[in-house]
Amino acid sequence: MSIDFSHIPSSIKEKSNSELTTSIFIFKAVRYKWLICFGQAALPYVLWVPGIKFFLRKTVFNHFCGGETLDDTKKIIQNLAAHNVNAISDYSAEQSGTKEKQEETRKNILQSIKFAAQQKNVPFACVKITGICARPLLEKISKQEPLTGSEQEARKEFDGHLDALCRAAAEQGKKIFIDTEETWINPAINEAAERMMAKYNREKHVVYTTIQFYTTGSLAYLQHLIDTAPYKVALKLVRGAYHEQENERAIKMGYPSPILPNKEAVDRNYNEGLRVCIKNLGKVSFCAATHNAGSIELLMQLMKDYGVEANSDIVSFSQLYGMRDNLTYELAGNGYNVSKYIPYGPLKETLPYLIRRAQENAGISEQMGDELQLLLREKQARVSSNSKCN
Repeated sequence: MSIDFSHIPSSIKEKSNSELTTSIFIFKAVRYKWLICFGQAALPYVLWVPGIKFFLRKTVFNHFCGGETLDDTKKIIQNLAAHNVNAISDYSAEQSGTKEKQEETRKNILQSIKFAAQQKNVPFACVKITGICARPLLEKISKQEPLTGSEQEARKEFDGHLDALCRAAAEQGKKIFIDTEETWINPAINEAAERMMAKYNREKHVVYTTIQFYTTGSLAYLQHLIDTAPYKVALKLVRGAYHEQENERAIKMGYPSPILPNKEAVDRNYNEGLRVCIKNLGKVSFCAATHNAGSIELLMQLMKDYGVEANSDIVSFSQLYGMRDNLTYELAGNGYNVSKYIPYGPLKETLPYLIRRAQENAGISEQMGDELQLLLREKQARVSSNSKCN
């Protein structure tokens, strides 16, 4: 089954001329990997420089984030609803190093769950574990190393916070994504997510764990969950967003990279994950969070083959805010259950997220990205229209 993803989406057509120019600038700029590397190294240290915050807000932040607060995202959520697109509220602070920051993040995520309960088209909230638990602790848990007394207390506190967030989602009739991160802390994250699914997914799919299919062990982990979990398995399927960090660490520490060798291998792995999930519907509910048109078309065909309705509640699609709107809006226009992941939070706290989005779009100089092509087509259409009018 196929739909035409080449149409210019309404989200681009609704941009002002200045917004369109800014978006074109962003997608041209991220072609240069050296610029992304420089920004990754320098930005955390130069935010105090006059004009830097203003520039970032007016460019990459406004393009990829919904705002600094939940209130900032309301207009975006309403606009998405008008196009039959759902929204996912994502407080994007991560790597919180202090208890105070962890508590602040926990409160913001809880607020996002309560906010979702008031919005018909916000079915999910989400939590990034490094926002509510220190990274060194997650690494020790992942390595199964003995914890000190204070670390055991911190782990108990983290477990309580995560449980409270999942319980709030269940009580509000919403679902919650637990995001995955780097492989060296993922065992701790997976373990925590499985505990939450065991507690809250007895009757409904409430807690969703995330599987990154650019890792070598992803299919085996997926099958293991399906075969052994005595509860409903809820999943968000992604390709992965930590490619450079994973390979750099593997080289530095002298172990085989956990990342598949090339894009073709990742695509095959992801698509096989879709097939495994669709064959196990009932026990499994999943969201295909992907920007890959081929994977989307495959899942659409699988849904047809297995008699799954386009607007199914147990199979859905998702894309990130500011990216691949042509996929999102075409899916919505054809009746599919699709959502936009809307990050929000203070500019400084969202920098890691913004850098990953820039990295994801980097290196498209040889084959201009679809996103940029659509933006340039819209600009040309406006130029042509103005010429005819004159």
